[in-house]
Amino acid sequence: MSLIKRIDAALGGGVPGVIAGDAPYLRRLTELGWTGGAPRPAVLRRAVVDVADDLYTAGTEPPSELLEFSDGAFDVMFDAVHERTVLIHGLSRSTPPNSRDDAYHRGFPTRPGFDRAHGMAHAHGGRDGGPNYFPQDPRVNQRGTAMGNLWRDIETFLAAHPGIYCFVRMAYPPHGSTDVPQRVEYGVLVDDQFRVVVFPNA
Repeated sequence: MSLIKRIDAALGGGVPGVIAGDAPYLRRLTELGWTGGAPRPAVLRRAVVDVADDLYTAGTEPPSELLEFSDGAFDVMFDAVHERTVLIHGLSRSTPPNSRDDAYHRGFPTRPGFDRAHGMAHAHGGRDGGPNYFPQDPRVNQRGTAMGNLWRDIETFLAAHPGIYCFVRMAYPPHGSTDVPQRVEYGVLVDDQFRVVVFPNA
């Protein structure tokens, strides 16, 4: 089964707890001149960044300071005031086998009840630590549940297919300062088709 069919089946009721999250991105694409079909990668990137900025700013008490930078693998939007990642996006890439720094990974601080998780998995090019780490619900981060299997299936596909545009957006509780997302969106552009899956994180 293709990844798009896998996602569509999940969003069609095959995986309880996840929902489609593409609506705000499609609205922004339309505002940027998109009229259907496969969005151009540069336009999709702009839409993803704009939506992440708008939604985060609308739900966050000032002050906040959104910085955009590369962590050496993916582009990151990070709130320097609240010290939390808002968005990670870019192209999946090949990773050499056994290249993860397991000692660093094990030593990174954890949060009770949450896994120490990558926004972008190491297997498809994500960096260890820093803004690519976040506290994630084990039901989503680990295989063994329907949601966990879907999250991992997306990661596995990206690891096997370098050059796919993907993003992870963290959605935090409104007007709070926690660095634990309330929801996490996974977006992909595969075979000229755009999908966004929203996973719970609490």
